[in-house]
Amino acid sequence: MINYYPFFVGLRFFTSGSRNRLASFISVLAISGLVLGVAMLIIVLSVMNGFDREMRTRILGVIPHIQLFAEEDATEGIVQWQGISAKLAALPQVESVTPFSQINGIVNFRGQTQAIQLRGISTHYSGSAADPLLANLSNFQSIAANEIMLPRLLASKLGIKPGQKLTFIAPQSGQPGGLWSGGKPSGPEQLPAIRALKVAALFSTHTTIDAHLGVVSLATASDMAGLESGPLEPAAQGLRITVEDVFAARNIAFDLLEQLPAGYRFIDWMQTHGHLYQAIQMSRKLVGLLVFLIIAIAAFNVIAMLVMSVVDKRPDIAILKTQGATPQQIMVVFFIQGALIGLLGTLLGALLGCLGAYFVSAAVVGLESLLHIQFLDLSIYPIDYVPSDLRFSDVGTVVAVALVLNLLATLYPAWKAARVQPALVLRHE
Repeated sequence: MINYYPFFVGLRFFTSGSRNRLASFISVLAISGLVLGVAMLIIVLSVMNGFDREMRTRILGVIPHIQLFAEEDATEGIVQWQGISAKLAALPQVESVTPFSQINGIVNFRGQTQAIQLRGISTHYSGSAADPLLANLSNFQSIAANEIMLPRLLASKLGIKPGQKLTFIAPQSGQPGGLWSGGKPSGPEQLPAIRALKVAALFSTHTTIDAHLGVVSLATASDMAGLESGPLEPAAQGLRITVEDVFAARNIAFDLLEQLPAGYRFIDWMQTHGHLYQAIQMSRKLVGLLVFLIIAIAAFNVIAMLVMSVVDKRPDIAILKTQGATPQQIMVVFFIQGALIGLLGTLLGALLGCLGAYFVSAAVVGLESLLHIQFLDLSIYPIDYVPSDLRFSDVGTVVAVALVLNLLATLYPAWKAARVQPALVLRHE
């Protein structure tokens, strides 16, 4: 027959106060440390999950997963890109194919200059309908020649508004650091390429490209790059390709090359932004480990609290033993007490962590407005806000780990309580 009195005694020890003020203080400290440790770990994991999600959806949603180019010694770009695009877009693993030309330079407006990457994209080709960058450019269909769309962040730095004109300046094509590696010179090689562009509209992706990207029509960019015009549309420097499985982009790119004749090369997103994704994953592990150590420290506080509880309740333990309690039952009493402390601290921490993960984004926005500072600058970080993605699998893992650590922390105090000698204790009472 099961004897339940150790459970009731353990519950009584858990709910009763201590005669020792220091023991009471350490009890509050131990539970508070456990609550904060669990809450912080859940919030940190949620924020890291948010960065991972934004990397997959928002950042990888506006950059190409694969960029296809003609070989480096080709000076005309991809002229007959329509047939190639149609062939690639028909493949099941490909979501969209969009021709583009890309130029690096600077823009100037009333003495304000900013480095910029000018990207020309075509919207006339049907394969571009699913291009994620175009989904962020609602007014791109109406953009005309010699017009440009700017990110709001870049426009605010320049102090320019829609309808005003800026000057785009780039090193001459064909030179190191020029318009692009395979372009043709379109003028004296020592002179930069200069063109006036009218700001047609503003956009915002809330990602790092808002700090340096300008979007123009494919015809404008290809003309500035010195590319020849095709029979229907201008030649393109390359093709932007998005795929269903972004983490298989490199393997898919090799498969795509097998579908094409010789003379093409590719760059995948892991080559251009892979370091960013790896940094996020590494930060998630390191920060998670650091916060996990907070829970471990809280578990040591539980050990100290229970040891002091054993010292404080030595007379009670002696009386229980004189009434027939076995050492195993005394161990169960303090094991139950420690388990209840761990359960309370863990559940409160999980609740606080879930609430914190839900409101952390809004809280950061509020702090930024209150303090008039920007915590995440797009010139340094890939996005300008703190995302959060609460996953209950993470909550369950944190709760389980915290409970296991807490239960392990109760073993030594429970063993010490079982070794109390009633005769020695009662002699001094």
